[in-house]
Amino acid sequence: MNDCELIQATAADFPALSRLWGEVFGDGEDFILAFFRGMWHDGCCRAYRTGGDIAAMGFCLDGPTANGYRCSYIYAMATAGVHRGRGLAARIGRALISDAFARGSGIVATLPAEESLNAWYEKRLGMVPAFKKGGAGVIFPEHWRRFASAYCPEHDPNTPGTLLAVAREGVDL
Repeated sequence: MNDCELIQATAADFPALSRLWGEVFGDGEDFILAFFRGMWHDGCCRAYRTGGDIAAMGFCLDGPTANGYRCSYIYAMATAGVHRGRGLAARIGRALISDAFARGSGIVATLPAEESLNAWYEKRLGMVPAFKKGGAGVIFPEHWRRFASAYCPEHDPNTPGTLLAVAREGVDL
């Protein structure tokens, strides 16, 4: 841990964040650039920096309104292979949740890409199964709809069907 520093990423970090994103998820430059142009907002990304590289990252996006609560959404949690197993992602996730609650979100949710990741989010971030994917009463901001219609095909039916979430104190999931 001595060689890594937890940071609030800024636009100056886009090249290093993009390299890690491509390495971990395999997405192309067009998708990554579209994400930064359409979804990024100040304060949405926490990362561990080591030297000039990003060792781990995660985003917590201002998301939809659901059941009358402002929600945030954890997205693109990634750790470079050589830095895995050190707890970096868990610390980033907890910082993102804290940041989202400080910005006024009542709920922080995520939809892991595979069922096998659910246990990690439950154990490390205290998230629980809370919402059905595509559930009624969820109102997405316009920037989400634009990004999704241009870059995100329909969800693969093999991905999990339930979002995991954690609520701010006083909010009932």
